[in-house]
Amino acid sequence: MEPCLPQVDAIATIDEQAIVAAAHLRRLRALPGLTVEAATAYTDKAAMKTALAATGLPVARHRVVHLADEVATVAGELGWPVLVKPRAGLATLNTFVVRDRDHLKELVDVGAFDVRITDPTGRLSAGHVLDSLHGARDGFLVEQFLDVEAEFFCDLYVHRGTVLLAVPGRYDAPLLQSVGDASVDTVLPPGHTDAQDVADLARKAAAALGAHTGVVHCEILRDRTKGLFVGEAGARPGGGSIAELASVMYAFDLPATLAALALDEVPDLDGTPRFPALTAVMIPAPAGTVTHVADPDVIEALPGVLHADIRLTVGQPTPVGVGTVTRAGRILYVPDDLDTLDQEAAELREALEIRVEPFTAA
Repeated sequence: MEPCLPQVDAIATIDEQAIVAAAHLRRLRALPGLTVEAATAYTDKAAMKTALAATGLPVARHRVVHLADEVATVAGELGWPVLVKPRAGLATLNTFVVRDRDHLKELVDVGAFDVRITDPTGRLSAGHVLDSLHGARDGFLVEQFLDVEAEFFCDLYVHRGTVLLAVPGRYDAPLLQSVGDASVDTVLPPGHTDAQDVADLARKAAAALGAHTGVVHCEILRDRTKGLFVGEAGARPGGGSIAELASVMYAFDLPATLAALALDEVPDLDGTPRFPALTAVMIPAPAGTVTHVADPDVIEALPGVLHADIRLTVGQPTPVGVGTVTRAGRILYVPDDLDTLDQEAAELREALEIRVEPFTAA
């Protein structure tokens, strides 16, 4: 006798590690949503870039290899330097630039291709994002190096292939250049020149990878001489504070919106921004024991601050991040001027008055 399975109306996830599994379950239960093929394209960076290139979208050229010894051969084709990254990954884990043959040898000698990522968050072990490059069953990518001068993001809220809301924004610096530092993420106004171009390219990328119902998060890179490129895309909301920025900027209930999309319903998204721009100033904290930090009330009393989420406690160690994921908190802020945002963010961080006693060797 076959087991009686419960009635299921929808299967959805916002976890990168579970997107393909959810697609398989939908197919088994004949439920609508992202197909297995599209889920694979959104989570396998090699399949993703191949699909994007096939439609003529600007994307870095790439090759799949299994051993560090193969990197130099690919670099001979693509040109030095090259970027090395996992096929399945997030937060720039195990992603680095290889400058030339000598640098490649240095990286091999220190075991860079054999490092398995340590996960202090305790939530990244369901898939393969922590695997070493050499430990990846299906190999890893060697990719054309882009001289990135700016990195943008765009979250698309989509119903049956129709984009209901596009939320473009930018990071204060390209993520690969700021690993270990806390970023400043800003949702741009729809009329901003960069916002329009970024949203247009994100829409094309989402269509190329398989239109569906849900959220698509795109990373868009601007090369100094070659213009905009699609970096990557995920079938999920952006990480960090990006989803929160979108919901506050456009005044919608994020969990309710995600639930509606999961049930194949059209959520109420009117696309009217509440602010000229909205920023999440992620909080950096050096390793050690916290000896002082400002109260959230003090920070929230500052001009432009909407909310301060400070995850630092006096007497406790600073929370350890992983890749580009920071865990010390963030300040939600309406900037005075995008041209002076770097200085404004620095002043906010200074107002936190974070003091840390470094750990001493035993």
